[in-house]
Amino acid sequence: MGSILALCTIEVEAQPNNHVQSIEVTFNKTSSLVFPAIIKSVDRGSRDLLAQKAKGVENVLQLKAARPGFTQTNLTVITADGRIHHFTVNYSKEPVTQVVNIGDDDGADDDLQKLIFQSMMTESELEKYASQIVNIKRSIRFIGESNHKIGLSLNGIYIRDNIIFYHFRISNSSNINYDIDFLRFFVQDKAKVKRTASQEVDMKPVYVYGDDQHIASNTVQDIVYALEKFTIPDAKRLHIEMFEKNGGRNLELSIRNKTIVNAKLIK
Repeated sequence: MGSILALCTIEVEAQPNNHVQSIEVTFNKTSSLVFPAIIKSVDRGSRDLLAQKAKGVENVLQLKAARPGFTQTNLTVITADGRIHHFTVNYSKEPVTQVVNIGDDDGADDDLQKLIFQSMMTESELEKYASQIVNIKRSIRFIGESNHKIGLSLNGIYIRDNIIFYHFRISNSSNINYDIDFLRFFVQDKAKVKRTASQEVDMKPVYVYGDDQHIASNTVQDIVYALEKFTIPDAKRLHIEMFEKNGGRNLELSIRNKTIVNAKLIK
């Protein structure tokens, strides 16, 4: 089975004096932000902050610290009602609250700027192509990584219309089940500059085919992620991070633009 994120056309309100709200997160507990509208975009000021949409819910953002005691950072969220939400994020061993309800702001500015989100395939079409892809043998040169008997490899990249499909194989050769906390796509400069905020652009999948939460011991799982079509400059890389829930068997892959533009057509 797969999951899908619907895309649409929205208007984003210019809010030069937008209120900046302060929130707290910790390392071993998840905090949740509940928005009045569907979440469309999330931008973190630092990799010290982990963020993901709650499974099966369109308006809840889950936050957690990647390490204890990080310095203050920021978070920006755009929602489907056209609002831009700004936050400062601080580390706390015991956050005051773990669920924050983000209410509507009736005093919004009338200066509007449109963002157009591309239309996409139906869920049945995405499932049809993804189910074909999982049965195709590896179609690219090996790109993979392993950590304590957990392996993550990219088996192929395929394109259909405006959707790119990434076929991953996750192997668990250990006797301990592997629970996925999150698998994240982001674009970053090839040369990282030390002591500066990470310049990362998150790429959000619109559909996932396969079990992207649990890899049983001594098994192999194929997962297909569908993203809107994009390419990247040669000076940047597409990174895929996979983190283990309540564990340390984390993995990261780096993909060049040359590999992406050689995506095979799926019919």
